[in-house]
Amino acid sequence: MYLMCHQKIAESPDTPGLFGPRQYESATIAGMQVLPLAVASPALLEDVFFEELEDWRTQLHWDYQAAVALIKRHVSCRTLPGFFLANGSRALGYCYYVVAPPLGYLGNVYVSRPHASLSAYELLLTSAVRALQAHEEVRRIESQVFGFNCDVASILTRAGFNALSRYFMTLPLSQAPIAEGVPIPPGFRIAAWERGYFLPAADAIYDSYLESADHEMCYDYQSRDGCTRFLRNLIENPGCGKFSPETSRVALDAAGRVSAVLVTSVISRGTGMIPQISIRRESQGKGLGTALLERYFRAAHAQGVEKVTLSVSAQNQRARQLYLRLGFRDTKEFYAFIWNRSEA
Repeated sequence: MYLMCHQKIAESPDTPGLFGPRQYESATIAGMQVLPLAVASPALLEDVFFEELEDWRTQLHWDYQAAVALIKRHVSCRTLPGFFLANGSRALGYCYYVVAPPLGYLGNVYVSRPHASLSAYELLLTSAVRALQAHEEVRRIESQVFGFNCDVASILTRAGFNALSRYFMTLPLSQAPIAEGVPIPPGFRIAAWERGYFLPAADAIYDSYLESADHEMCYDYQSRDGCTRFLRNLIENPGCGKFSPETSRVALDAAGRVSAVLVTSVISRGTGMIPQISIRRESQGKGLGTALLERYFRAAHAQGVEKVTLSVSAQNQRARQLYLRLGFRDTKEFYAFIWNRSEA
């Protein structure tokens, strides 16, 4: 699972101090106007945030309050680049973006239900995409937005983005195979998460993606430093829930090297998430994934977790078939969007 934009807010150099010299054209349609977040306030956006939180909760069983609180804090400090949709004195929606060269990130985009038209979303997304593309140092833009009340894929594909289909999946633990019967493959042992496993786990994540269909989906997957940054974001920030070291696991080979890692979090009371499960290429196909997941199910159940969620790419059929076999079912289809600047 990759939902990292919140974690990168503070790194962005595109603060409101730059809104002065950089001229943003205000787009309008049907009485709606797009304005920079620099002139907004959390209070102005409160109704929009309330509806968005409700959709996270009802559609994905996700308490997204910690992430939205981070967004509010940066809006209040005027340190979050982005736009909001206004009709007179009312805010109808918002989006934000982050500049972290050579990358740009499109973060959340949400329009309140009565106004959630394709044209409203296009106003916001087009404004954010153009702002990111105006940064010459941004060579690539990534985004994973759920589009709770509007399918935004057509907007971004018209803007030149590739759209990779992904599935958000859910498994009630009452239906999970949690009996103690899945053997650990010979030559391996499974251990609880410890801080000392951080760098070896990041290296295992990097290795797992080298020949993966998902290698091109995320810039961070393409280097050891990127995978280290990615894992740190999962552990330290709220974008994928609150990290749960009690239920996270690593698999060690006979030499004690980390061969696989399963990173877990809690996204709401009674709901767990698996933001990341990675297995080194040489250790794949041996049953480590099943063994890690089965032990996570038992540990999560003991912690009071009632259901587990994760996401997987449609192109990663091997992982998807494993999750389906274990009882996960599709909750929502969404997309990973990628734009690469053409070389002159």
